[in-house]
Amino acid sequence: MKYRLWSALLFIVACSPKSEPGDTDSQTGTETAGATQGSTGEASVTMGHSQTSASPSEPLTTTVGQTVTTFPTSDGTTLVPVTEGSITDPSDTHSSTVTTDVISTSLIPETTDFTTGIFCNDPPAQPQNSSCTDASGCGCESGKCFVVPALGGFCGECLGDDDCPDGGCTVINPVAGVGSKCNLGKAGDGCESDAACTDPTASDCSPVLEVPGIITVATCGECKTDLDCPPQAPHCTPDYDIPDFSGQKKCEPADSLPQNAGCDFDGTGNQACASGFCGEANIMGLLKLGICGQCNSDADCPVNQKCSDPLVDLDMGLLIGSVCQ
Repeated sequence: MKYRLWSALLFIVACSPKSEPGDTDSQTGTETAGATQGSTGEASVTMGHSQTSASPSEPLTTTVGQTVTTFPTSDGTTLVPVTEGSITDPSDTHSSTVTTDVISTSLIPETTDFTTGIFCNDPPAQPQNSSCTDASGCGCESGKCFVVPALGGFCGECLGDDDCPDGGCTVINPVAGVGSKCNLGKAGDGCESDAACTDPTASDCSPVLEVPGIITVATCGECKTDLDCPPQAPHCTPDYDIPDFSGQKKCEPADSLPQNAGCDFDGTGNQACASGFCGEANIMGLLKLGICGQCNSDADCPVNQKCSDPLVDLDMGLLIGSVCQ
């Protein structure tokens, strides 16, 4: 966020009236400012006049108006951003005049809306897929900034299924830098609940990618667990779509998944992989995926060979299963 630096210095030079000899009442010739501090840190100040006599004169009038807005500074003082002008006491026959010169001071964000007083951390009216940080959506043309902790945010069409009347909300793709989108609730489309899934063959909304406490990618698929699958395809298996940061769960037959295919490492993935080995790939200690490979440990390999770790190539969007080498 860029800021403009406004610097201000307020000087007030007052000419006090001289006391006439023999006068029983004398004036101090000073002007005071009474301020009321608001909850926002701004104050409204009305210029006035004080006397020591028992009959105080009328309040001072100014050429710039009775009430001005002030800005508090870090040292506890208050700056009055009035323009150059004069303050005249109409009741004083010796008419004192105060001249003010102002250069304002404050750090105000460039994206401050001075009409509404709303501050925004992002540039205004950014298009779809633009980077954003303010979850209020004030910087997005759509009014929606989908923010993911530690990964950032992007301007998009939705924050949840409620924003999408015809289906669900597909969350952002932080890998490709793509914002959230509304969908029609088809197989592989993003969702928050089964209600967003409109395809009878993919009516179960289930997490397929998850970084605990950060982001959960849930999509419409064929199953949530093995119990949702038929006997001929008993294994509920994640079919990952790395480039789109998505995927869906499908029911797969036993021993059917080839090398480098996604599998359920927490469930019956070993039985679904043709090799009999579903290994766990760990991405930066955050995201864990199951991948069919040749082994799960060195013991699964021929003598003098070691089992490599399964990997995910985020640049190429590829799953790489373990191999004996």
